[in-house]
Amino acid sequence: MGEIPLAVTSEMAILDVISQHRETEEIFKRLEEETGSCVCCQGLFLSIGEAAEQFGFDLERVLSDINLVIHNENK
Repeated sequence: MGEIPLAVTSEMAILDVISQHRETEEIFKRLEEETGSCVCCQGLFLSIGEAAEQFGFDLERVLSDINLVIHNENK
């Protein structure tokens, strides 16, 4: 199985990702439990990379999860 191409990168704003791919909202909501902060409430206008720094989540894992969801949606 090949590597999934990145449709979403760390430079993209959370708002843009969720508005273009509604199914990714669940990933950001899951981060609330992990970080103790509502990433969608407090970081909606941040890039995913900025949010990872601010809230302390694993950027690479979250990008992988997001791109996997988008890839599966487009099948």
